[in-house]
Amino acid sequence: MTNPTFDDGDFLDHVETIRKQWEHALAGNSSDAAVVPAGAMPMYFQDDQAPAFHPNPHFARFYPDDDCEHSVLLVRRADKPKLYFHREASFWYQPPSLPDWAGDAFDVEEHDNEDALMKSLVHDLADFGRVALVGPAESYDLNLPLAAVNPKNVVNRLQFARALKTPFEQARMREATEIGVRGHLAARDTFREGGSEFDIHMAYLAASRQQESKLPYPNIIALNEHAGILHYQHYDRTSPAVSRSFLIDAGGRSGGYHSDITRTYSANPGDEFDDLVTALDEKQRAAVAMVRPGLAYVDLHVHMHREIAELLARFKFVRCSAEGAYERSITDKFFPHGLGHLLGLQTHDVGGQFVNEDGDIGEPPERFPKLRFTRPLETDQVFTVEPGLYFIPALLAELADSEAGRDVNWEKIEAFTPYGGVRIEDNVLVTADGVENLTRPAFDRLG
Repeated sequence: MTNPTFDDGDFLDHVETIRKQWEHALAGNSSDAAVVPAGAMPMYFQDDQAPAFHPNPHFARFYPDDDCEHSVLLVRRADKPKLYFHREASFWYQPPSLPDWAGDAFDVEEHDNEDALMKSLVHDLADFGRVALVGPAESYDLNLPLAAVNPKNVVNRLQFARALKTPFEQARMREATEIGVRGHLAARDTFREGGSEFDIHMAYLAASRQQESKLPYPNIIALNEHAGILHYQHYDRTSPAVSRSFLIDAGGRSGGYHSDITRTYSANPGDEFDDLVTALDEKQRAAVAMVRPGLAYVDLHVHMHREIAELLARFKFVRCSAEGAYERSITDKFFPHGLGHLLGLQTHDVGGQFVNEDGDIGEPPERFPKLRFTRPLETDQVFTVEPGLYFIPALLAELADSEAGRDVNWEKIEAFTPYGGVRIEDNVLVTADGVENLTRPAFDRLG
């Protein structure tokens, strides 16, 4: 693997920022230091093969490179972090290489076996009184003098702080967006050429130059009614007899940071489904334009439900008013997920419901219990805005059995169900005076 390259100054500033966040977090547990293992790949049951390695995100925030299995960081409250870099001497696999930037950011020791690494770590821990472990303790046979493993009052502070992205992290996410958009454009073209879901998926991988096992999440490549399966996971090898629609939800990774992008297309530009896509796209843009520091994200979600209600009435999916469609919870069956989530080292990044660094939860409204994001918007947060309008048979059946089902135009619904649905998703950065859409400019520039 080629080590990622980036502006060294931004990276060193980033490391110092998060080192101070760790200093504050460790003070909450009266710890002097923390052991932060990168982790290790677990083998499949009764097998000698393992899934792709994804490092502990607490490690990855310091060390933006996946090639670090079995390495460990020692985060010290007052000093530069120390990296115990594991580079096993092996003729079976290509050993990892230590990036140039690592020597400036960390005190570094290199070890070619785990026993030596752990022996050195244990020796160094003798200099500290109280030590916490933050990460996958099961990855190691840890015989360490630890005071706590993943203490909540440390982890909560770290997860709360992760919502605010440093300039280094923002740059990685712009790169991840560009990677994803290149794949999206190739996927769109392959759909228009009549490709199967599998053909489209392969075109995405080639254009984005990503290894499938390193994607931020499995690509959703959904033709026709498959677009109504929110996390559709298959890739049909043959094209459908009749092409109606295409929904793609796929992202990119840069330095471990993710993008998460969705677009929907009609197979017949200018038809009514295409009009629905355009209408939702307009409402998604308007919702993004509302983003500003201090806005309650739950209010943005509720706003979008009212906008979905307006579309249901405008396109005559319901016979009642838009207000009636919202008040009677009809919109919940057509837009069953949250408007978005925090984004970063994880596609569904942590801390979205925290209202403070102590980990107190901002409970979602009773009507929308599965919202991942309930905290107010703050400068430097990055999150998704992804409204959807779907025709999901199981949810429609529930609606049909309810009193509100009498307000639904079932003939129109039946005509649109083979299209699956629509979702439009951008990644946005909250700025001091509003919002930066990370996704649209990449499509404008590359498309």
